[in-house]
Formats: sequence, structure tokens, C-alpha cells
Amino acid sequence: MDEIRMLFKQKGLRATPQREAIFRVLAGSKAHPNAEQVYQQVRQTFSSISFTTVYKTMQTLEEAGLLQRFNTGANVYRYDANVHPHPHFICLNCGRVDDLKEFPADLNDYLESAARSTPNRLRFVNLHFFGYCPQCAPGNQDQ
Repeated sequence: MDEIRMLFKQKGLRATPQREAIFRVLAGSKAHPNAEQVYQQVRQTFSSISFTTVYKTMQTLEEAGLLQRFNTGANVYRYDANVHPHPHFICLNCGRVDDLKEFPADLNDYLESAARSTPNRLRFVNLHFFGYCPQCAPGNQDQ
């Protein structure tokens, strides 16, 4: 059985070709696409798919714990199929999002520590670093 179908089955989700295509786009991307970008890619295979279908499918995948959605600022949401807690870099100019690979601490440690310090029920942690990517850095000749 295909890996994605097994994953969907474990989460109690029906595996439709459209749902699988949407997840493949997200799982195969390091760019942390927004919903419109996913829609444009999936439309290349399923020309009649609607934006609403793509968006609702992404919501379903997020609720099932297969995606994480995060706000990059000004209510601009991006998606990541890597659901393990990890920090992101977000460019203040172009909005580029990168995973930070070499981070000195496990973000679950932050979550556990924060959970012990509050009566609130914490679900997840997002850690974002903001700055300028090499193409947008002040003084870059390509700018």
C-alpha cells in the first residue's frame, strides 16, 4: 500500500486522488507554500479542482495532524508537512520561509517547560526568526 494511503488510513481519512495530490505537493515542498500556491500546483493535474476544495482539504489534513499551518505575519498563512516542532526563518521583505536545521534545543522542551508554568492547556509551539534572506539583505547588489 502506498505510504500516503497508509498514513491517511491511520488518521481515519479517505484517500482520494485529489487529497493525495494535495498532500504530495505539501510533503514534496521545502518552500512552505500558501494555499494559493498549492492550488496552482494541484490544478496542473486536476484542472477542475476548486480553490475551496484545496483549502478545505488542507484544513482536514491540518486537523488530522498531517500538516502545520503558521502565520508569517499580517495573516499570511503557510503550510508545512513537517509537523515535528522546528523553527522557521521568515524574510521580512519577500516572505520566504526556510526551516532552521541546526537549532540547539528541542522545541518540545520549550513546550513542556511552558506547560508546567501555566494552567492553560498548550497544544504546540511555533518559533519564528525574522530577518532578510540573501537575496533581500540590505546592500545586496541584486536588489
